[in-house]
Amino acid sequence: MRAVVLREFGAASNLRLENVPDPRPGRGEVLIKVHACGVCYHDVINRRGNLPRTHVPAILGHEAAGEIVEVGPDTPGWKVGDRVATLQRLSCGECALCKSGRNSLCKKDNRFFGEEISGGYAEYMTAPVMGLGRVPEGLPWPVAATVCCTLGTAVHTLRTRGKIRAGETVLITGASGGVGLAAVQLAKVDGARVIAVTSGEAKVQALREAGADEVIISRGLDFANEARRLTGGEGVNVAIEIVGSATFAQSLKAMAPGGRVVVVGNLETGKVDLNPGLVIVKELEIIGAFATTREELDESLKLVADKKIRPFVSDAVALPEAGKAHFRLENREIAGRVVLLPQELQ
Repeated sequence: MRAVVLREFGAASNLRLENVPDPRPGRGEVLIKVHACGVCYHDVINRRGNLPRTHVPAILGHEAAGEIVEVGPDTPGWKVGDRVATLQRLSCGECALCKSGRNSLCKKDNRFFGEEISGGYAEYMTAPVMGLGRVPEGLPWPVAATVCCTLGTAVHTLRTRGKIRAGETVLITGASGGVGLAAVQLAKVDGARVIAVTSGEAKVQALREAGADEVIISRGLDFANEARRLTGGEGVNVAIEIVGSATFAQSLKAMAPGGRVVVVGNLETGKVDLNPGLVIVKELEIIGAFATTREELDESLKLVADKKIRPFVSDAVALPEAGKAHFRLENREIAGRVVLLPQELQ
């Protein structure tokens, strides 16, 4: 089969199309014909070599969707022809954390597609069924591929971890990416006022279409004063921190007393300086958000199928364009998600 293989960490040009052996499903696994795979900034971080569990050669991609073409042994409940999409990571389903609904924190089996498990930058991939959700009929493959990591992450971040309430003001950094655009829409569905932060004028229209009440264009990422001005000096109730270290200090400065900062991304994998005094005197909560659960994926797929959330797939390209897609993503040229179509020849 054809796959995009990373044999050396580094530049986007290191992603090269190759012919590799066809995979076969093992116990508890299925073989998927990949119809679409989203390109996420996590993939960029992975390609650079900043995720310690990935070893080269590697096939990246944790946003895959397709149809089952073979079922491995001891895999009840799944059949050829089933439409599926990957979760970002696995869970055992049996430990105390899994049984309490905190599957994303499972330590018994926390493998991640595109890291320990070969991902969706390929015509075919094997997947343990504990890492799959079922895709409704009629949902386009590019949308199905991206729902988990975009809207699923937003559901986990805003509803499960952030507990957004109607009437609150929510600040979203990195708002023009796939997770950001989903978060803007979901916050509006849940009755919040949304202030979106982006780096360029070209992305404002997409944010307005997603429902942002206010858009702050901040190339230098110094948006706290403007956020406070837009809230009459009060500050925001919730900050959804998608960018991470580069914007974390500004998000803290933008908070109202009793606010919640939910950290879900760290694009540059950097560290931050934290003033505990600011957290103390405002009684701020700093909350981590990690990965989508299968239940949250089902919730997300229903939101899309019911047309409450509009997916933002901005471009779909053939598999050999993976390196170019990474380059565009790194250079902030994409609003929404770009998707690879492994079954398209080029």
